[in-house]
Amino acid sequence: MEFKVGDIVARKSYNYDVLFRIIHINNEGIADLVGITTRILADAYLYDLKIISNEELNVRLKNVSNNRRVRLNRSYNNLNNNRSGFNNYRENSNFTKMYQREKTYKKPGTVLHLDGDGEYCKECKKIYKEMGINAIIYNLDEKNQYRHVPALLSRYKPEILVLTGHDAFIKRRNDIYNIDNYKNSRYFIQSVLEARKFEHNLDNLVIFAGACQSYYEAIVSAGANFASAPKRVLIDMMDPMIVAQSVAYTPVNEFVSLENIISNTREGINGIGGLQTRGQYRVGMPGL
Repeated sequence: MEFKVGDIVARKSYNYDVLFRIIHINNEGIADLVGITTRILADAYLYDLKIISNEELNVRLKNVSNNRRVRLNRSYNNLNNNRSGFNNYRENSNFTKMYQREKTYKKPGTVLHLDGDGEYCKECKKIYKEMGINAIIYNLDEKNQYRHVPALLSRYKPEILVLTGHDAFIKRRNDIYNIDNYKNSRYFIQSVLEARKFEHNLDNLVIFAGACQSYYEAIVSAGANFASAPKRVLIDMMDPMIVAQSVAYTPVNEFVSLENIISNTREGINGIGGLQTRGQYRVGMPGL
């Protein structure tokens, strides 16, 4: 079977569980792979790969998309149902007599999203728009994101920073506490450190950083509010946006619900974790 760069494949040795795109093939018959629904990097011998037909690809992508939609809607509904703060205060006070509900101005937190995967950037842009979140998205290679973080933060002044792309823990090296055993975790850490030089307060700039199997403890220690992956598992393309959505739509006088994030991301507490953090959703009156 002939393989070429761009083919969509799955690995026989992993029971075809993850879909990948081939991004390089070396002379030894080893293909470099990038996940098309998960934020994972991998490599495999060509004999371990199976090309996925367009029919199978469409079925699997549709299933993934439906699952994502359920989680995204559930997360947003949870935020809506649990939202208190300014709205409830206004409803229980004399403000009700002075202003109609529609006369308020509502501002979710602004997101700066740096992503190492160009295809994911396109998907993220669409989903942020559906969420009603103002998101500035840049496709930047993971190893170069830290170089751009200070200037972009200074330019856009977001409340939320997402640093993501692809990563992987090199299992044959065994030690999960050695940064050299990760493909891109060191770069996410560098980016977080640069961001914290710009804004050290965890509630003024909320940071998510990481991808599949990333070095969670080190990323949080560097200054991230949320990160992946506590149990070095795969995370979905959309999981960082679930975090961003929860932060953007939680009122500033409340703490972000870790339960809502964990229950609506792909692998739950195994995939995403974080610190107690205030939301970035503001309401004002009268409306603008």
